[in-house]
Amino acid sequence: MYLYLTHESKDAIAKNKHKYSKRDITLLNNFDIDRYITLDVEDKDDMLNDVCDLIDDHNLANMRELRRFLKAHGSEYGMPGIKVVNSVLRAHTGLIRLYFDAVYQERKYGRGDINKETGEILENKEIGNE
Repeated sequence: MYLYLTHESKDAIAKNKHKYSKRDITLLNNFDIDRYITLDVEDKDDMLNDVCDLIDDHNLANMRELRRFLKAHGSEYGMPGIKVVNSVLRAHTGLIRLYFDAVYQERKYGRGDINKETGEILENKEIGNE
């Protein structure tokens, strides 16, 4: 079914059919598409970067918040199902932990010296603490 939907079957390849993006297939009769998605190294790196951006942009401080966010908004950001995301993150838990810790630290201690638009650290005189 998966190979048929994406035109990756031997027959579809032989007929030179257009390959459909795996990300465009969302749900068909409760077919678990995530079980059949395979990502190459570049796709995995892109997804990891996207997840790190989501953590940073939406101030997600832990895995529970990330999972809830992806369940609610993952498709809006072109993210595959949570199973696929978990398989990519599993190999990068140290990096993800650092991102979560950074958000946690900012929540706990606050950072008034960060430009909200650019993310740059402001000098003392720019925030009024000369």
